[in-house]
Amino acid sequence: MARRRSWGSGVNGHRLEPPPLWDSLALGDTVRYRGNTWNVIAFCGPHVYLERPGQVAADPLVIVQRALTAAPDFAVVSRPAKRTVLPMRVGELQGLPRALRKEAQRWERHVQEVLHEQAPWIAADTPPAAAFDPHLRTLEQRCQAKADQLTALGHQVSAATVKRKCAAWRAGGLMALVDKRSLRGASLTGHLDAKVIDLVWEVLDDERETGRSPGTLSRLIDDVKRLIAARYAKDGKLPKEWRCSQATWYRLLAGLGITAENAHAVAAARSADSAHTASWYTGRPATLARWPGELVQIDTTGLDVLVMGDDGRVISVELTIAIDVATRSIIGALIVPKRHRRGDGKGRWIAGRATRSFDTVQVLGQALAPLPARPGWGPETLMEGSALPYEELLAADERFAGSAARPVIKPHTVVIDHGSPYISEDFTRACLSLGIQVRKARLRTAIDKAIVERAMRAIKFGFSQYLASYTHHRLDLRGKKVRKQLVWTIPQLQDLFEQWVVLHWQQMPHGGLRSPFHPGVKVSPNAMYAALVGMRGYRRISLTESQTRKLLPAWYVRVTRKGFQLNNRTYNLERGGLDAFRGPSDLAWLKGRWEVHCSPNNPEFAWLFDHQAEARGEDPWVEVPFIHRRLLLDRWTEEAWEEAVRIHQARGGSIRDEVAITRVLAELQRTMAAGPQEPQPGLTTPAAAPARPAPPRPRALASSVEATAELPPLDIESVRPFRSLDRPARDLFDTPEPVRGGAQSLEDFLASLPQTPHPDSGTLPPDDLPPPPGERS
Repeated sequence: MARRRSWGSGVNGHRLEPPPLWDSLALGDTVRYRGNTWNVIAFCGPHVYLERPGQVAADPLVIVQRALTAAPDFAVVSRPAKRTVLPMRVGELQGLPRALRKEAQRWERHVQEVLHEQAPWIAADTPPAAAFDPHLRTLEQRCQAKADQLTALGHQVSAATVKRKCAAWRAGGLMALVDKRSLRGASLTGHLDAKVIDLVWEVLDDERETGRSPGTLSRLIDDVKRLIAARYAKDGKLPKEWRCSQATWYRLLAGLGITAENAHAVAAARSADSAHTASWYTGRPATLARWPGELVQIDTTGLDVLVMGDDGRVISVELTIAIDVATRSIIGALIVPKRHRRGDGKGRWIAGRATRSFDTVQVLGQALAPLPARPGWGPETLMEGSALPYEELLAADERFAGSAARPVIKPHTVVIDHGSPYISEDFTRACLSLGIQVRKARLRTAIDKAIVERAMRAIKFGFSQYLASYTHHRLDLRGKKVRKQLVWTIPQLQDLFEQWVVLHWQQMPHGGLRSPFHPGVKVSPNAMYAALVGMRGYRRISLTESQTRKLLPAWYVRVTRKGFQLNNRTYNLERGGLDAFRGPSDLAWLKGRWEVHCSPNNPEFAWLFDHQAEARGEDPWVEVPFIHRRLLLDRWTEEAWEEAVRIHQARGGSIRDEVAITRVLAELQRTMAAGPQEPQPGLTTPAAAPARPAPPRPRALASSVEATAELPPLDIESVRPFRSLDRPARDLFDTPEPVRGGAQSLEDFLASLPQTPHPDSGTLPPDDLPPPPGERS
């Protein structure tokens, strides 16, 4: 028979305590585990950090708290430190009625006595009462003693109730002791069955389908009652949950927003949304997160600012941001041009430029690496002097050296809308390769992406409206001379926005963030990250070269003797370097095609992926260059190639003429490198514009004598009259009205013309001809 341990006895001179529950440990406690003595130095989630006394330099022992307390020889040897107290949620507590606050505070005093939690006004070394001494009694015995004490005072309380109050206080502090029954809101249906709402919509939908005209609310209530009686009546009687007064019916319809005038309209609006919101979303809400990276929302919107594009034209731009829900940190941002071109006479938009799938992938890539501080940025933008734990992050990742004050957060789940860049294959494949889950927001459900939508509005109010050439989101409020203001280039605007994020957004207190330790204090996104990063820790994420290439847009091509084509460009290797890939790829889902990746920012090279080499453990990537790359001296992008194609087609060229398109692109590069030849009005940059050259002075015309000095004398007889019509002017029109001047002779017409004044004298002699314009007599 096993011998029972007496918890009052000692072991090696130490007094032992019964194995406490998982939350009965405190910082500074000395515990016994596996025959050794340990000090509790830290808590991190479910783990406990233990340290041997006198061995500070050694690595701590990390163990799950439940495994520690369940060990056979576990015991609390000593507890010199004061127990930690859960912080009170002061803001929520003060909003409750005074009676509820008093009741919760009364229960807190009883719970602290049962758990031997020292109140603020009691000294830490005060010994507990004998009935509540944890060294002498178990938790069940203390709960029973407290229940007996309260019952003797006139409050009928059971031991189970006391134990439940203790568990609630451990989990949520003082607010967990508040009676939740007084906080419950009234139900829309009251004591009626909740199915009655579906019956109301069913009756209205039936009226709309049959073409019945809407009536009064009393008729609607009668129809619903008849439907209830037909379905739920038993022996001619309705159950209690289906019976109510007429006033309750009217309150129910008012709560649903139904009136006699709009009953069918409300039902139609609900039916339009029922296909997307018929069943409630059962996943975790897309606006609540417990730790950094748990939920990240990403979205794209116009920035309401005019900028100068790469081609020198004034265009609009779009902004794509990724915002972490838990910390409200903007972990990635990219500004791209938004330009449309119309078709030739057909009114359709063609060859536009806006946010693409690769742009959204770049935003995700920014979230995985620190933002480097650029030259010209102030010291306030550095992470070293911010609220972020710079030294700890630098020790874990050396890339934080010289970085800006923006955290690095790897998304666990990304919430997207149904835009084409986000539901594209490239974005989905990139998220899957990075281990990121993709969650689509529900259609016409703004709350699923409310945080990023509100952040976009704050960006327009806090950043866009202070820029030159701000256009406003409403056309009727747009300034009349916006296009004549100074404009920024896209790289300059990207640099300004990143500085604004680091200086303003990340370091200013946010209304949706509260300190975990002081709930009434607003904190900045950086401070919130510093408080929550310990829950999950930081782990460096460094993508390899192969993983980075996998994030590039993919094409699936067939390789021939001439190579393969991507966007009307031929890629090939010399001396038959691609002959091994001229056959099928043995991938059934690709129909024998080969997988190729290419960067839109540098399409000079493409990378062909050899899955067979990957299976053999070899390098699977084959770098294939553009065959006409030597005609281009500078780097170029996919957008520059599309512009060259447009220019070449406007000149009447063929889209298959790669050499001609490449030469047009080289010409375009030389033109851009030479800079603007003549400054155009309204296309100036914020930098100081170069002074315009002085307009040339008008050149004086030669006098009539000098102009006719070298001409032979004029022979009047040799001048032939100009050919005239062979019929009167009145016969040229089919109108019965008489033509003005139809019978007027040429002499009468010339005589009726006003005399041209002379520039000096103001009058002309009747026999002299006027001098040429600009000549001074």
